[in-house]
Parts: sequence; structure tokens; C-alpha cells
Amino acid sequence: MAISQAKKLEIITKHAKKFTAKSEATPILQGVHYSADGSVVATDRHTLIRIGGAHNFTEAFTSHAKTGAPIDGQYPDTSRIIPMDLPTQIALVSDWPRRDDIKDAIARTKVALEATKLSGDKTYIARLTLVGTDVRLSANNDETPYRFSAGISADTFGPDAEVSFNAEYLLNALNVFKDAGSRRVIIGVTGEASPIVLRDEENEIDVIVLPYRVPKEAAA
Repeated sequence: MAISQAKKLEIITKHAKKFTAKSEATPILQGVHYSADGSVVATDRHTLIRIGGAHNFTEAFTSHAKTGAPIDGQYPDTSRIIPMDLPTQIALVSDWPRRDDIKDAIARTKVALEATKLSGDKTYIARLTLVGTDVRLSANNDETPYRFSAGISADTFGPDAEVSFNAEYLLNALNVFKDAGSRRVIIGVTGEASPIVLRDEENEIDVIVLPYRVPKEAAA
């Protein structure tokens, strides 16, 4: 069953600040944008969250993610950067008590993030790989002896794929869907250099994570 509009606003209040810009160089991106179509968007150019059907305001506006103060300026058109065609799909299913792929993916991503932090590299690079029906999350850094690799329970569709990204961004995204009580989240991969899409179609929630281009041995 889809979540209520009130629940969507609760999720936005809790999570949107993780997707907004920290720098004052682009004030408009420090805000949460309420679109005239009823959706809410927040982005820092590296990650993006969009939740549809979240409000009934007829005029668009942007408010500061932390203070709620209005922010003047034209919010960028983000609709064009959200891929709709997802050739490779990794579907996380929450059907408790039989399986809870989202919870398990969060647990593995937390470990991957800790592994990347040991190097002191603030990019926190991890890799998601799909080969056949095997989905694997891995983290490896030449600066430390610690390596992490674990399988992820998921349904899979489409060709094999591999993509590297900031593990903290993925963790932030997965926590959105956990709090939404999502029953099915698609992780869509369109290529190593294309945005990763996490999507709950039932609740109109999209989260975008931009990838990193790294040598294969850096996060294998």
C-alpha cells in the first residue's frame, strides 16, 4: 500500500538535508524545491531525491533545508537527469518475514562505507557488480589491508553491469526507502558513467547517485 502524503513530507523533513548543497556558493541548491506538479526535489549535483505527490501547493517555491527560510532564484530543471529507461535492474524486495533485501543491503553498505573510511579518502568509493544473477557490493583500497566484498540478495533483470560510487550516498538513499517502508526498490544501472537510479514506483520516490570513474582494481 502506498504511503500517505503526510508520510512523504515526514521523509522529506528527515532526509532532504542530506541531498542539499553544503556550500553557500550555490544558495538555491541548499534548498528543497516544491514543484507545481506536487513533487519535491533536493539535489547537491552529486545526489538527488525526488518524491512525487508530496504536497498540494499550486505555486513552486524553494525553502532552505535546515531553516525553512524561502530562497529566491530559479531552481534547476532536474527532470532531464532522471533516467526512465533502466536496462539493468537490481530489485530489492522487502517481504518480511521471508526476506528483507533493503535491510540487508543497508547492513552491507554500512560495512563497505567503514572499509572505505579506513583509507582516509573522502570519496568513499565502493562498487556494485551484477554478473548473471549474482549481485555483489565491494570495497577495496590499496592504502589499507582491509577488503570487503559481500553478496546482496536481489532479483535481477537485464545485462551484466558494474558501477562505482560513494558508499555514503548509497547508504543515504537506502535509508530513505527503509523509512518509507518500500516493498520493492529498483536499482537501475545504465552504464559506468551514467547516474544510478534507486526507484520505488509505488510511492513515486526516485534517488539518483552519480557514479565515479575508477580503475577496476581500485574497488574490486
